[in-house]
Amino acid sequence: MNIEPDYVILDVGCGGGKTVSRLAQRAFRGKVFGIDYSVEMVEYSRKVNKQLIAENRVEIREGSVEKTGFPDNFFDLVTAIETYYFWHSLPDALQEIKRVLKPSGRLLMVNEMIKDGFYEAENEEIIEKTQVRLIPLEETRNILQSIGFADVQVFTKAESPWNAVLAQKQ
Repeated sequence: MNIEPDYVILDVGCGGGKTVSRLAQRAFRGKVFGIDYSVEMVEYSRKVNKQLIAENRVEIREGSVEKTGFPDNFFDLVTAIETYYFWHSLPDALQEIKRVLKPSGRLLMVNEMIKDGFYEAENEEIIEKTQVRLIPLEETRNILQSIGFADVQVFTKAESPWNAVLAQKQ
């Protein structure tokens, strides 16, 4: 997807901070924020992005996707890479993401796990151990559309659980 150099971006569930670093390379005149509810991951991500933080191009915060603390219409892009499975409420999180996105801003969700009738059966043990909540792609699309996202696109790869959902705030 197109990332303009001056974009302001939020990476939800920034974890180890590598996605934040990659986004900052593409939005080199903008700013990238990362949030994660794990204190340990926030500290780790800050270490990974130490130089970018010193340059005021990156900021990492402890926080929840359901209550980010950012102003309305603030971000050009919100990314969520392998994280929705841990959110308490997908509709609440997506509503908050919509609130912080600028008009015509985009949400990109990328996930390795999928609820398709096969993946969860083959990976039942790890799903139970990690306590993830998988949601079918069609349900994700329906939730996005019901809260007012437009142009919701779902991408899958044959013979792979990897998938992406791209949606735009109206």
